Amino acid sequence: MATCDPKQLHGQIRKGAFERLYYIYGADLVQVQQLTAALFKKATGGNLELSLTQFDGQKLEIKELVDASRQFSMFSNYNCIQVHDLDANRLREDQLKQLLELLPEIGDATILVFDVTGFDPKAGKKTPQGKNKKLIDCIAKYGVVCEAVQRTPAVLARELSGLAEKRGCILPPDSAEELVKLCMGNTLILRSELEKLCAYADKGGTISRKLVQEMTSPQLETTTFQLAKAVVSQRPRTAMEELDKLYAMRTNRTFIVHAIASAFLDLYRAAAAMRAGKQPGDMKEDFGYRFDFMVQNAFRDCRRIPPERLRACIRILRDLELRLNSTAGDERTMLESAIVQMLAVAGG
Repeated sequence: MATCDPKQLHGQIRKGAFERLYYIYGADLVQVQQLTAALFKKATGGNLELSLTQFDGQKLEIKELVDASRQFSMFSNYNCIQVHDLDANRLREDQLKQLLELLPEIGDATILVFDVTGFDPKAGKKTPQGKNKKLIDCIAKYGVVCEAVQRTPAVLARELSGLAEKRGCILPPDSAEELVKLCMGNTLILRSELEKLCAYADKGGTISRKLVQEMTSPQLETTTFQLAKAVVSQRPRTAMEELDKLYAMRTNRTFIVHAIASAFLDLYRAAAAMRAGKQPGDMKEDFGYRFDFMVQNAFRDCRRIPPERLRACIRILRDLELRLNSTAGDERTMLESAIVQMLAVAGG
């Protein structure tokens, strides 16, 4: 059966045309979850509790999976098995060999589904990598592999407007696009934020762009990018306000530093691309960015500061990480000190 897209898989599920093996993954986590849930609901006739065996892929014992695959369900037509978030790269060679030998032997009365939402089997590349590629290739040979690719911001915005309409609210295109940007296209977060906005706007209400900006919960990636933007734009007050937001989110210190460094790396990549005569599309493809606006924002904001100063800011963040890991001191003070240093460097 090889590969198919989410629309094709949805059609097969509706018809009840099942394969023995499935591997469902992709950047659109909501679609991965929806496809997996729809498949099991249809295959078990809604009788999930008695007809579905679930395994945590991070703790998977191959022998237990073998035993489960040889059982028959007394309550539905199929013995359904879910293996969630199995990273084959963590398996020993003998474990992978056992697993790959098991897959062709799965009987017609069993449906074995590997679904992934907790990591990227592609590891940021164009195709699956390492042992995950071996697993996916094997499943493609004997079953179905479905990748739910991330939808574009325009498509996501249209879908959000349609969902809002079903909830009795009006979400104009500019408001929907702003919501996508603030949530960095994360479909899981988008759904929950939309529900909150619809509840606030009430039935028949219009969700304005201003309301989206005020009500949407801050996200780590957007907040750290705004902090980096404030530094290169020489706005110290805004930079410190964004740092306040990060602490209000109760973000782990390590994630804060890494996220800020990542934001500066985005700016530096854009500056280097511009110097080399490259376009945003080149940067997006080379580094595996999900959305155009992430790259376009970096291209826009990197113009305010020379690449040499961006490099100096990255070095300050590197030194900050070393100090935080090797000395005793107030981490908030160290972070603020690093931001002040970067502001000085950005200002020349």
